[in-house]
Amino acid sequence: KLSGCWSSLWPLWPLLLAGLFLSAGALEFGGAPGQWARYARWEAGSIGELSFSLKTNVSKALVLYLDDGGNCDFLELLIGGGHLQLRFAIHCAEPAALQMETRVSDDRWHMVLLTRNYRETMLMVDGETKVAEVRSKRKEMAVVSDLFVGGIPPDVRLSALTSSTVKYEPPFMGLISNLKVGEMPPTLLNSNGIHNDLEYLCVKQNPCLNGGYCSVQFGEVYCDCSHTRFRGKYCKEGKTFLLLLCDIYPLGKLGGP
Repeated sequence: KLSGCWSSLWPLWPLLLAGLFLSAGALEFGGAPGQWARYARWEAGSIGELSFSLKTNVSKALVLYLDDGGNCDFLELLIGGGHLQLRFAIHCAEPAALQMETRVSDDRWHMVLLTRNYRETMLMVDGETKVAEVRSKRKEMAVVSDLFVGGIPPDVRLSALTSSTVKYEPPFMGLISNLKVGEMPPTLLNSNGIHNDLEYLCVKQNPCLNGGYCSVQFGEVYCDCSHTRFRGKYCKEGKTFLLLLCDIYPLGKLGGP
């Protein structure tokens, strides 16, 4: 059970976590037909990591896709029934699949991590982790396509798609931020129907606490704390004193006798 002090701080944690999800790579996907974003190839053949955060209220959509140009190998991440679903195949073996328990269609921010390890692919959503393994003779996945996010470009022919159904999945609608391959953001080659929406994040998902002023500078969300009694990236470092008091008074006696 939380003490009185920690109970008073608990409502702040969702705000603090929301601030961690904001970055210069935030994109808004409107969900209209013909929407897509094409990134440089993710070399996910053997090992690698891809991470991002998403916020959506749709229960079915294509999140990302890559393949070997229409032969055998592919990896797709979908939303189905409000949950993330992963499916991938190597060397024409039966595709491996998994579905997460965490619901992501709740219009809240969720952190997603995809980890490739030869025949295995791990998917982590917030604190939940699952691993799927494909039973293939070859252990490396062949990847020749670009990384498609939120939809498939119309110039990609069905014959060039290994997954025959991916082009008919509904496009993603919502926000995707902090997309990284390893530690670096991938190169956005081109897109249609999406736009950088940091201003939206400032207005609708303001990470600045304690009266800090949110703005966008040099492609990043910035919190001006100069007119508050707090400091730090999200104007929250003044809470350090209160956290210290929680350690000194673990029974929640800050309010007096």
